[in-house]
Amino acid sequence: MGATPNIRLKGMSQMRYNFLWDPEIRHFAYEPKNQKEVDDIFRTQGRIYRTMYFSVYMDEPKPKPEPEVVISAGAKDRPTVKGKKQAKKQPVAEPVSSE
Repeated sequence: MGATPNIRLKGMSQMRYNFLWDPEIRHFAYEPKNQKEVDDIFRTQGRIYRTMYFSVYMDEPKPKPEPEVVISAGAKDRPTVKGKKQAKKQPVAEPVSSE
């Protein structure tokens, strides 16, 4: 079974956009150069091509890097997290036991 390797779409501004097959996401994809192209493509949806709808593919969210641990000379050898205030812990009279 064959497939078309690309789809050429014409936007409302008469610009042509070449959507190529992306095997990773298994859809036709086009990476716009600027916001003007994005607006033109979505404005075209439902007007020129009645049965063709467009969506946005967003990459997986990138994991946040671990905060740096900085040891300062006056901190009594306790590590502190850079850029965040440490919450003061409440004193506990007795440890909770699970018996």
